[in-house]
Amino acid sequence: MDLEILFELLQTFIALIAVIGLAYLVLRFGKRFTEGNANFIKILEKTTLSNHSYIAVAKIGSNYHLISVTSGDIKILKDISSEEVEASLEAKKKQFEESPISNKLTEVKKYLKEGPINKLMHVRKKS
Repeated sequence: MDLEILFELLQTFIALIAVIGLAYLVLRFGKRFTEGNANFIKILEKTTLSNHSYIAVAKIGSNYHLISVTSGDIKILKDISSEEVEASLEAKKKQFEESPISNKLTEVKKYLKEGPINKLMHVRKKS
């Protein structure tokens, strides 16, 4: 009788380890299988209107749309030309590159790349 209980506990423990292992594998590697489809629909930018609604610029395939998203509904408000969206994205990128924060980040990156810490790391690698 005691041997049967021990065998059942061992069997339960092995099943638990198998379930945890499968869950780990699915969470770790399952995303790779779904990422191929993720490029078809992209939310480029969104602005929150309230706790449960926002408007967004979405790229669906090669077309751009202004959409409204609420807790119970999604509507396409307007089709947007690709030239208009790409010009806006380019202006936003240029504005970011010209900002003082971006310039400071570039300086910090350059310092870290060429600075004394990096030189010290190269000396350590050679020896």
